[in-house]
Amino acid sequence: MASFKKIWQRPRLGLALGGGGARGLAHIGVLKVFEEHHIPVDMVAGTSIGAVVGATYALHPQTSRVEKRALEFIYSEEFKESGLDLFKKKNAAENFFAQVATHVRERIVINLAHSRPSLVGGWRITKAVNFILEDKNFEDTQIPFACVATDLTTGEEIVFREGRIRQAVQASMSIPGFLPPVNLHGYQMVDGAVVAPVPILACRELGADIVIAVDVGQTLDNLPEFGNVVDIIFRTSTITNRRFNHMLLQLADLAIRPNVGHVHWAEFRKIRDLINEGERTANAMLPAIQRLLRQKTRWWQRQRVNKSQASKFNLIASFLILHSPIRRYSQRTRKALGVYFACVESDVK
Repeated sequence: MASFKKIWQRPRLGLALGGGGARGLAHIGVLKVFEEHHIPVDMVAGTSIGAVVGATYALHPQTSRVEKRALEFIYSEEFKESGLDLFKKKNAAENFFAQVATHVRERIVINLAHSRPSLVGGWRITKAVNFILEDKNFEDTQIPFACVATDLTTGEEIVFREGRIRQAVQASMSIPGFLPPVNLHGYQMVDGAVVAPVPILACRELGADIVIAVDVGQTLDNLPEFGNVVDIIFRTSTITNRRFNHMLLQLADLAIRPNVGHVHWAEFRKIRDLINEGERTANAMLPAIQRLLRQKTRWWQRQRVNKSQASKFNLIASFLILHSPIRRYSQRTRKALGVYFACVESDVK
């Protein structure tokens, strides 16, 4: 079991990896840049595809290994069986939920759609997750890891930090309508992107002093027209999600946004291009990243010194209070010691 209890000599850096289907493969490129420039990632939180990449990295913090595993999966029989590319269409601008509706209209009998919780059986994604991830617990990771799912009953955010990683990741990536809810610990859970497109708060809960968010959400394309009521409904839903995500990103210390918003969520075969775009964007933001780390480190060290000095002052003051006549000290000395002598004097009297 990995132990994360140690004395930190610098602020802890956490990455919050957002959801976005195939676009999340850009996370690998971002991690590559951090690794190449020796920027330590102390913890990681993920939503949906971010949970998959984050879990793989947390178990073995080597981006070459994460990339290799992703490639093996995308060109495997397990990927073909998963149905993850089922909704890939010529019109890449059409959002996922609109494609779900189209698929239901064209290929699923209405009666069947009403009688099933999802379009694809849960066993398919279970098989895919089992292929990608080792059967490990959260306690087995080499760096702290958390992932986020949504409680379908209450709408609350569920943050996983213990238990079986495979089960938690599957819950985090169970796209509503496409995959069935995951029943776990008495909850019915679906994709964490519903409530936390980028898991910034979960990363803070892990103990990160600095949170860098990686947003791979869909771009709000300027479509010329909307053909029907369904198009309008899903368009408004997309607008709401993007505005919510924009507000959420304000909670991070820095946000990295690879230019992948135009890529269809099911285009996993574009893995090379997506990883390269993640690298390109992270490299472009490297000066800002390094500047942030320097600023936060200086602030963190000052806080540590101030706390250390305060502790020393309190220790000295306590000794003087117990062993010396308090009234002999001047007001300036009392203030320098940082102790409210007046209160102590009243107690001593």
